[in-house]
Amino acid sequence: MHLVRYRTSDGDVSVGVRSPGGVLPTAYSDMLAFIQDGEAALEAARSAVSSEPEIVPERILAPIVNPGKMLFLGMTYDVFREDVPIEQEPYVYARVQSSIVGPGDPIRLPSPDAHVIYEGELVVVIGAPMYRVPAAEAMSHVFGYTQANDVTWTQWVHGGTKVGPQICLSKNADTFCPLGPDIVTAEDLDPVDLGFTVTVNGEQRTNATTKGLAWSIGAILEFLSQNMTLWPGDLISTGTCEAKDIVAGDVVTVEFDGLGKLENPVTGTW
Repeated sequence: MHLVRYRTSDGDVSVGVRSPGGVLPTAYSDMLAFIQDGEAALEAARSAVSSEPEIVPERILAPIVNPGKMLFLGMTYDVFREDVPIEQEPYVYARVQSSIVGPGDPIRLPSPDAHVIYEGELVVVIGAPMYRVPAAEAMSHVFGYTQANDVTWTQWVHGGTKVGPQICLSKNADTFCPLGPDIVTAEDLDPVDLGFTVTVNGEQRTNATTKGLAWSIGAILEFLSQNMTLWPGDLISTGTCEAKDIVAGDVVTVEFDGLGKLENPVTGTW
């Protein structure tokens, strides 16, 4: 099932099921509430598929804008771990809600000299509470998947600040987390060996697969849930295998197989 958040022509925001010609409305207006309601919400969505009239939304929005946690990972793909032991944990950092934008929204570069890169990433949406859940059981706690462009302002990481790398500042400028367009439920997407591309201005810059992940998603979730509870609606981004420059005037498209196209223009704010 492909779930979307959308705006109607009346300005209302709702959650619906994507259909061939538009969206089938549910009774929900908040995706987090939908995820928290679990099977009851999914059953309501199945009923909408069989009974609700199809509508054409005015706009598809970011699928969720109020996750409790947004944990993003680095050093997860084999290409970055050639000299790293397999047991070495990935790098983890947090994003904030205010960095989220949806498909079609601009990525706003903060200054003319800002060096900014894209990172296309598969995002796991948690569906049930997790605390010290072993990898073998972890996938049963997954609600579904979406995709993100984990935009990075590199000067905060490599710019030689006197206090060291400022990962939080490099990741959390407004508009630096395009997300969506859909959340696809876990039963309808296999995240293993999932192909994905990133194009800039129609030119393919990245063509890869999640087969390159050094740790399985189950192992990642086991690691993250060791000392913090993961709650329904939390977002876990699994990292990237490639990051390349973007500049004002570009249009960036992240596309994981089965998750649709996440396309965003890049603009300046100066």
